[in-house]
Amino acid sequence: MNEQNVPQPTHSDEIAINFSEIWNAIVKYKLTLLLVTVIFTAAGALLSLTLDSEYESQVKLLPEVDSKLGGSSGSGGLGGLSSLAGLAGINLSGAMAGSEVIQPAMYPEIVQSIPFLLELSQSQVYNLRQKKFQKLADYLKQDNSNAPIPIFKKDKNKAANDLENITVPKGVLSPDLINISKQESTSLKELREAISIEVDKKNNLIRITATTEDPVVSANVANLILIQLRKYIVQYRTEKARKELDFLMDRQAEARKRYDQSLFTLSNYKDQNRNVFLNVAKDQGKKLQYEVDLAFNVYSNLTNQTTEAKIKLQKETPVFKVLEPAQIPLKRSSPKRSLITLGAMFLGLFASLVGLFLKTANMREIFA
Repeated sequence: MNEQNVPQPTHSDEIAINFSEIWNAIVKYKLTLLLVTVIFTAAGALLSLTLDSEYESQVKLLPEVDSKLGGSSGSGGLGGLSSLAGLAGINLSGAMAGSEVIQPAMYPEIVQSIPFLLELSQSQVYNLRQKKFQKLADYLKQDNSNAPIPIFKKDKNKAANDLENITVPKGVLSPDLINISKQESTSLKELREAISIEVDKKNNLIRITATTEDPVVSANVANLILIQLRKYIVQYRTEKARKELDFLMDRQAEARKRYDQSLFTLSNYKDQNRNVFLNVAKDQGKKLQYEVDLAFNVYSNLTNQTTEAKIKLQKETPVFKVLEPAQIPLKRSSPKRSLITLGAMFLGLFASLVGLFLKTANMREIFA
């Protein structure tokens, strides 16, 4: 019985790539590939030169953790559980904290709020290019472009003139409402984009970052945010204690005034009634002495309460440990011109290869 040749099955869905044909096409059009790559590289380099240089300054600080939440005495052993939860990124102390404590997770919302930004924009910064101090709001309004090739230079004055403001009668607005112009809104938007604040949920480490076209302004803004945020937190945390202290100090001043007045009245009475043996005069003297003693006791009691209120205010004042203060950056943070140029080069090489394959179009030979 003769063996018959059995034809091998062919798989039409399998594609064998002919690398020799691909290589031959690359060698044939190598000058074209090189030219396209050079053009893309040059375009990427030119594009990087049209971008403004930006400088980043950062502040790192560690806020005080409420001691009443960490120990076993105040939390019934919750301190150990809080430590374990902290390793997992869960903050149990926030649930146990009182309403007077602002958790670090709220700091970004505070910094990005309009009242905070408005106050920040009125702070003074040093413009390195103009070599003068000016308000941050004025710095944001002017042209700060520093690109070597300022093609995409933005005319901020023209953009501000094209915007229309909303005029509202003064009687309509309450003190709690904010009415800002469109130009101020544009400046605040730019300021909001220039700053950022990050909070590490595990250790509450706070990073405040400011990025502008001026290295000195970036350092100024980062430091100003630190000062203003610390002021805001301290005022919020100690507001109740400060009001109590102010009230006690006012009452102490009134009590001191009454004591001095009653003491003066008693002394004046004694000077005018020396060697007097009448019972009426003696009773009047005792009455005045009683008023002096009462006024002194009230004054002494208020003085003690005022001292205690001062101590309480000092205890309620939170402490911020600055781990890394703001520094003037010595080099720009963006743009990364070398990376942009390198990326454009690889993009040009890839585009030229794709174009080459489409142009040769003899796919049957390449994918045999």
